[in-house]
Amino acid sequence: MRCNKNKSPIFSAEQLRRISFQMLEGLKYMKNRGVIHCDMKPENILFTDQSYQAIKIIDFGASCEDCKKGFFYVQSRYYRAPEILLGNTYDHAADMWSLGCIIFELIMC
Repeated sequence: MRCNKNKSPIFSAEQLRRISFQMLEGLKYMKNRGVIHCDMKPENILFTDQSYQAIKIIDFGASCEDCKKGFFYVQSRYYRAPEILLGNTYDHAADMWSLGCIIFELIMC
């Protein structure tokens, strides 16, 4: 994702609220199904409409079902949760950390 050089917000507050809510709903759905995405990043979130209000979470190639054993590669560097950096066990909270990083990036750019 590239930041806006004009320093004006790329998304309105209402758009950010809707996008964030949909990402949270997606992560809630995955958690209820026992799936950890393991690679949440802006490139894996697609807009499905012209007004940039509806999203889909994609690319489940690194995902796992309630990972008992961790994988070697989990999450992109900039969105990696602390427990993964430390080599500790991880769960659905790692995706929430990534989501927080994504939302922060959307707000700050």
